[in-house]
Amino acid sequence: MGVSIEVFSQDESLLDRRVSINIKNVSIYEALNRIGEISGCYFIYDSKDVRSDKKLTSVEASNETLVNLLRKTLVDPSLEFKVIEKHVLIFKRKIETIAINESSSDSLRYLLVGGKVFDKDTKNTIPFATVSIEKIGLGTISNYDGVFSLRIPVKYVGSNIVVSHLGYQSLSVPIEILEGNVYNLYIQPKYIPIQEVFIRNIDAKGIVKAAIEKKNTNYKTSDLFLTSFYREGVKRNNRYLSYSEAVFKIFKSSYNKGVEYDQVRLLKSRKLELSDRRDTLIVKLKAGIKGALDLDIIKSMPDFLDPEYMDSYVYTKADIVALGSNTAYAIKFEQKSNVTQPLFTGTLFIDVKNLALIGAEFRINPKYVEHSANMFVTKKDRRINVQPEEIKYSVNYIQQNGKYYIHHVRGDLSFRVRERHQLFSNNFSLFLEFVGMQIDTLNVQRFTRRDILKPYIVFSEGDYTYDSEFWKELNVISPEEDINKAISKINPKIESIESE
Repeated sequence: MGVSIEVFSQDESLLDRRVSINIKNVSIYEALNRIGEISGCYFIYDSKDVRSDKKLTSVEASNETLVNLLRKTLVDPSLEFKVIEKHVLIFKRKIETIAINESSSDSLRYLLVGGKVFDKDTKNTIPFATVSIEKIGLGTISNYDGVFSLRIPVKYVGSNIVVSHLGYQSLSVPIEILEGNVYNLYIQPKYIPIQEVFIRNIDAKGIVKAAIEKKNTNYKTSDLFLTSFYREGVKRNNRYLSYSEAVFKIFKSSYNKGVEYDQVRLLKSRKLELSDRRDTLIVKLKAGIKGALDLDIIKSMPDFLDPEYMDSYVYTKADIVALGSNTAYAIKFEQKSNVTQPLFTGTLFIDVKNLALIGAEFRINPKYVEHSANMFVTKKDRRINVQPEEIKYSVNYIQQNGKYYIHHVRGDLSFRVRERHQLFSNNFSLFLEFVGMQIDTLNVQRFTRRDILKPYIVFSEGDYTYDSEFWKELNVISPEEDINKAISKINPKIESIESE
């Protein structure tokens, strides 16, 4: 197997570059990766257009143009190519039709782009990757299937979006290349070699304490508005009972203050629910909107971050991971062996340079999770026994203009529920998810009392009025595959509200 590449002049078209390559027994995906490496470009395509898993006996070229090599490799005359910067979009030309109502002010002001994020080495999808426009506080995340969509004001169409995730090199992609489809984006794992002696000498607990001490330096010490998307769902025996979505405008108080000073204003919402209410869980859980707000662990510190309670835990250095061009300590924590109440175990990610806590993954210790019901159940019928099976969370912060802000939280909770005198139990699971879509720091004022939403309510039980202009220009997290399937089976009761 051999590869070579010629030296090109700067004004030579990317598709006209000449490439020499000789590789055998590879998939189209592997061939495109190798061609991209030697020709200095990135390929973007939809898996429906390019059968990337198809096996090739050989890919051979000697001083051949890139465009001809691509046509020989892909063997599909319907495919076309578009070059923007160092990116080559591979696509099928779609039949153009006359659009209806495309002259509306909304379509003129916004562009919808989308993609699906993969690990370049394993081809596994990457959930919860951050997708944002460079240098402004507008973005979203990929869903559990790696899919994202982002509605972008047209004034930013000439900008790039940046896809990032802990442990990976960030990928910057021109916005205009992603218009009109869900294209595959592959991000490269970034491995950081580090001497073992350096790892052993890390004071893990000291780093965590230092991160908390630098809270006022790394996080915003003034109030701000955070436009956020929230969703929650409940399943019984793997079948959805309800699913709710909302867009909030949150008055986010300074990180000097507690989460109790935050306010939530509902902008839009909708819910889908099972028509037979007998299937619903007769238990009230500590989740919902308040649960999402409390997962801003810099403002609402759990015991594993509170210096007063840290002696109940053991902290160990696990690794150093990449986040774009930065690096972070990955510090594991778990309760001490002599502590037997249900506490958390997990990993904290702390920036090596500025000691900002940028993310965390944690769960109730599996050894003691079955004894944690009173931590989550606020009300239940006395005839019902509730036993937690798994309680896990993830939290991520995003940096803008030198300060960090809460960006994404996710909670997944599962319980076994059995009614008295019943032989079999039922498995209930719920998830809650919150992502900060846009940060505003100008003209920030607290909401009036009549405008705020009580955060401790069970959101899916709210009563809203129908809004035919639902969502409009607002960004959301793309629904996951299993949610899309569930929606067709759940009674389509769609409701929404908009606060003026």
